[in-house]
Amino acid sequence: MIPDKVLYTDGHDVVITESTFQVKNKSYHLNGITKHGLQTLHPDRAPGIIVFVLGAIISVCGILKLIPATWMESVHVNGTYFSINTIAMWTGLAIALTGILITSLVKEKYAVRIATAEGEKNAVISDKKEYIRQIVNALNEAYGFVRVNMGSTYVAPAMK
Repeated sequence: MIPDKVLYTDGHDVVITESTFQVKNKSYHLNGITKHGLQTLHPDRAPGIIVFVLGAIISVCGILKLIPATWMESVHVNGTYFSINTIAMWTGLAIALTGILITSLVKEKYAVRIATAEGEKNAVISDKKEYIRQIVNALNEAYGFVRVNMGSTYVAPAMK
C-alpha cells in the first residue's frame, strides 16, 4: 500500500494528507468530516468592562464629593493632606485604566472548525489567523484529492 502524500504539516502537531487530518494524537478521516472552515473566537471582554465601570463610578463619586468626609480622616503624605474624595477620584481612575488595559489585552483567537458525525468541534485554535488559514487551505486541497479519488471510476474501453 502506498502511503498518503503529505499536503501540509506545521512540523509539530498538524499533518494533512490526501485522506486524513491529524491534530496531535487525534486523527480524522477526511471522508468523516462533513464541513470545515475558519472560525473567529471572540474573547470575553465583560471582566474588563466591569472593572472599568466600577472604577469610573468610584472616580465620579470622588469628583462630585459624594463620599462623606466623616468616613475617613484626611491622609497626610509629604506635607499634603488628601481627602477621601481625592483618594477615591485617583483610585477610581487607576481602576478604570486597569479595566481598559484588561479589555484591550484580550485578543481574538481563530480556529479550524470541523463537523463530523460526533458533532462540531474546534480542531486547532491559535491567535495567528494566517496559520489557521493555511490549515483550512490545505484541507481544501485535501478535499480536492478526496473528491477526485472517490468520484472517479474506471471505465473499460469498449471492445470492437
